[in-house]
Amino acid sequence: MLTSLEHMQIPVRQMDRAILWYTEMLGFQLNSREGDRIAFLALPEGPILMLWQTHDEASYAHYTVDGADFPVLLFRTSKIHELHDKLAARNTRIQVYQNDGFAWVLKFYDTEGNLWGALQFNSSSQ
Repeated sequence: MLTSLEHMQIPVRQMDRAILWYTEMLGFQLNSREGDRIAFLALPEGPILMLWQTHDEASYAHYTVDGADFPVLLFRTSKIHELHDKLAARNTRIQVYQNDGFAWVLKFYDTEGNLWGALQFNSSSQ
């Protein structure tokens, strides 16, 4: 059966803009690229992020519950306040930034309209 999550496929409209944002804002490394069609990005731990260029306007990596956007995945960080400040300084659209008791939660949109989340667990919740 399954052993791990290999990679996640994310829709993007402008490949160069997306690669730049993910590498500069979130710390991903560009592993490889096949023209403007696909690119593979990685963090030190976890699955690969595969960017797929699309021109479909309704393609986003998030879903809705009762009309509210929810991220498909959340990243883990130990520097959530620094991440928030960096995103805010670049006018990133931030949906949530709060302490939910078990963790600090940050939800934000990338340049392509995809919604992501980041968690920094509080010391008693890890």
